[in-house]
Amino acid sequence: MNLLLEVIVSNGLIFDAMGLLGLGLLALAALRLTKDDKSWGGAMMSYGAIALLIARIYILMSPHFMTNDFLAYIGPVGISLLMALPPICLTFGLAGVVWGLWGHEKWIKEKY
Repeated sequence: MNLLLEVIVSNGLIFDAMGLLGLGLLALAALRLTKDDKSWGGAMMSYGAIALLIARIYILMSPHFMTNDFLAYIGPVGISLLMALPPICLTFGLAGVVWGLWGHEKWIKEKY
């Protein structure tokens, strides 16, 4: 097996923790942009980063609370909603970050 692939597979928790830390820092930096510069792009970036963070935490935690009893309790509609939640959060999160970067750049060009 490739050494890089072995490191990624064996150290998955470290990479997940770094990803969560990076998304948290992105959200905090975007909130600071919103507070200091009054940029709506910063707010959109923070909403997107928080949506990505929620999706990532859900993906990491779902194996721990998805038991057969829980799935039987929520029924087929709930299962469908739980299956749709991560792609929706990831899609809107990425769109929010990209739209926020575009909006902040546009705001900077108008300001100066």
